[in-house]
Amino acid sequence: MKTKNYPLILIIVFFLSSCGGAPPPTLQVPPEYQAGQTHFHTICSNCHGPDALSTGSYKAPKLIDEEYLPGSFSDDDIRETIINGTDKMPSQGSKFNKKQIDEIIKYLRYSQRAAGLTAEPEEEEEE
Repeated sequence: MKTKNYPLILIIVFFLSSCGGAPPPTLQVPPEYQAGQTHFHTICSNCHGPDALSTGSYKAPKLIDEEYLPGSFSDDDIRETIINGTDKMPSQGSKFNKKQIDEIIKYLRYSQRAAGLTAEPEEEEEE
């Protein structure tokens, strides 16, 4: 009877060892951004990598990138993506409440600025 359960035990042990959890943050952020960093790293960093930089073998894009600055990807776009997902990203809406999503957005925007990324200023129209 013991040998019957052995393969099942091996499968469970393998599964649990492969679920190492989300990668921890490597950058320190000011206290007002730490809640967002914590929320991001509980779920999002599994695919977007530590500090949203998606280096190495992570399957999702890095979010600390010009493509995701407010001028081309608004806070509402981030919120919508977290809540509803995309064709490549499953919905994460059940994992975060509104306040947590707001904190994640605040953390990502801080991280973009800290990385030296800024939205291009809109050109004023000449009259």
